[in-house]
Amino acid sequence: MNRAHFQYHTLYQSILVSIIAIATSAHAQDEALLSTITVHANNELNSRYASNNINIIGLGLKSLNTPASVSVVTAERMADQHAKLLTDVVKNDASVGDGYAPVGYYPNFVARGFSLNQASSYLINGQPIRGEQNVALENKEQVEILKGISAIQSDMSTPAGVINYVTKRPKDVNEVGFDINSEGNRSISTDIGGFLGQQKQFGYRVNLAQEALRPYVEHSNGERTFGSVALDWTISDHSQLQFDLESQRQKQRSVAGYQLLDNQTVPSDTTWDRALGYQSWSKPVTINSLNSSLKYNYQFNEDWSASLTASHSQVKIDDYSAFPYGFYADGSYDIYDYEQPNDRRRTDQMKANVSGYFSTGKLEHRVTMSLSQTQKTQKQYEGINNNLDLNKNPMTGNIYSPTNDYLQPKGSLGAYYKALDNQQTAFSLQDLIQLNAQWSTLVGGKWLHVNEKAYNAEGSESRHTQMDKFLPQAAVMYHPFENTHFYASYAKGLADGGQAPWNANNAYQVLAPIQSEQYEIGVKQQLQNFFITAAVYQLTQDNQYINDARDFVQQGKQRNRGVELAVSGDLTSHLAVMSSASWTQARLVGIGTNALTGHQSQNVPVFKAATHLSYEIPAVEGLRVLGGLQYSARKYANKTGTVSVPGYTIFDAGAAYNFKWSNHETVLRLNVDNLLNKKYWRDAGGYLGDDYLFLGSPRTATLSVSFNF
Repeated sequence: MNRAHFQYHTLYQSILVSIIAIATSAHAQDEALLSTITVHANNELNSRYASNNINIIGLGLKSLNTPASVSVVTAERMADQHAKLLTDVVKNDASVGDGYAPVGYYPNFVARGFSLNQASSYLINGQPIRGEQNVALENKEQVEILKGISAIQSDMSTPAGVINYVTKRPKDVNEVGFDINSEGNRSISTDIGGFLGQQKQFGYRVNLAQEALRPYVEHSNGERTFGSVALDWTISDHSQLQFDLESQRQKQRSVAGYQLLDNQTVPSDTTWDRALGYQSWSKPVTINSLNSSLKYNYQFNEDWSASLTASHSQVKIDDYSAFPYGFYADGSYDIYDYEQPNDRRRTDQMKANVSGYFSTGKLEHRVTMSLSQTQKTQKQYEGINNNLDLNKNPMTGNIYSPTNDYLQPKGSLGAYYKALDNQQTAFSLQDLIQLNAQWSTLVGGKWLHVNEKAYNAEGSESRHTQMDKFLPQAAVMYHPFENTHFYASYAKGLADGGQAPWNANNAYQVLAPIQSEQYEIGVKQQLQNFFITAAVYQLTQDNQYINDARDFVQQGKQRNRGVELAVSGDLTSHLAVMSSASWTQARLVGIGTNALTGHQSQNVPVFKAATHLSYEIPAVEGLRVLGGLQYSARKYANKTGTVSVPGYTIFDAGAAYNFKWSNHETVLRLNVDNLLNKKYWRDAGGYLGDDYLFLGSPRTATLSVSFNF
């Protein structure tokens, strides 16, 4: 461990100790109130499927008053849809789609035509986590999708935005659930919580889950084990300590994607269940993840509050695959033995936050200040990627027939080295100024110091980037009527640089951070338990790609423009809806390769829509029927825009029934995804410089039951 690393972890431990010490010393104090500060007394959304409470922004604002596009998927909606992965959650938002999300692997996503970043675009309770994991949903109260630049909310992030998981807090609950689907996938989960102490000042919530993974693709069975604990300690009337810890182990063979035949034709007559390139000796991918945080909240008075947070996230990936690559016109392909064990990604952050009110004349100010220190590291082997068997004959397969079993190629791992060490110090300041009853403005920004070192497999430093950036954020908001909100916003952002793919001249080199800029105009309207939003935006970001010389470089920009519409909440006392539509124009500009410009970007449909409904049957108390629709226009399957996959429409249906069984609250749910068994290409994105195609799931029925004891 080098000196800087040692000092950082010493500081990390000191912060933890300090939080506990401050919390303990505050136990003797009992004045002031520990309550959530809000700017306006907005009506709450009491819909089963909608919420205007968000945890990302940091201003204490509800979604109605936030100058940003945010969608929220509640725990009940996730349960009714039998959501297991983030892929199942984001289908509710038309602005978000898969961006290389194989079965059995960790996924990534595209929002507003930009890829989210695994190192900075995913949060739990507002704290950064590693994205190289399938975050469990059993202990999540809701998932918040903030689209666009989030320079204030996350130290570094792409224009796609951030996805924030909100954990369930302690409450009196004793629930067990079971589910099984038509493919044989089955799981059991428990949710146990309560309070201890004379004043019930100690709260706990424990979630456990065990899942036998049985996907629709052969040879890809696996297992998942998950556990989490959330603890709340109300130390006094004005101070509280919150602790969260979750751990998961997933072991499963990953499902490889198709590629264009001869780089120019979408494969036809494909089958859902074929494991391309399967070899009996190939190991499953194992992902071990750990996310934790400790947060101390302190309320000085009714106007001012502060918090200290220390968070830690790490993943260890043992990545193995018999990988099909280089698809020929007749459907044949070469098979590679890919091995990348002990790939470790880690993020640690300490953050202090202060927020409160004050007045200057007739102006009312809501100020939020934060100071954070973040370190991100990546360690990996120089992996194996071989195509020859023991007899020096190429291993091949074909998409139209089962794959022969070959002898495993010889190969040995290269050096184990630190690929990246990124340290960030950030200070942000926001001032929400209430000018009068109708007008308000947000001014602020984040100063960010980045000290990043990238290394090659020999352990030599390949790049050392130090930069200081000020990322401004400003917005003007207008409230002409109660619960009506117009806004116009501007922001700049900074994102982690990409890693060069294996077939580039500078393979695996991590490039310097890239900058982005956003303009957005939006309107939000709340009608009792119904929420309507619309937004128009333009986003630009520095572009990184493989040029004609096979170098992975930064050149030109990606510029996306779009329109979003969304409605969520209760249309009537019986009918709830979550519906959205997205128009996106995504272009590369100013780059040296003409074939990549002048057309829509890969894997980004021009139009996409999603609608999910829940109707409570008046004649049968507790019974509701569910329906869903997802539509996507065609999208390009390569970077030059010469080949596209067709659009698709997918229907889902289901039902849920809340009733009492032996005096216990019970919920029975049935869901059928892809009701008409439509075969479609859900994902046509690129990964590490190559293009891949993934089929969507066939018709799948899932049945679950949960009991609250």
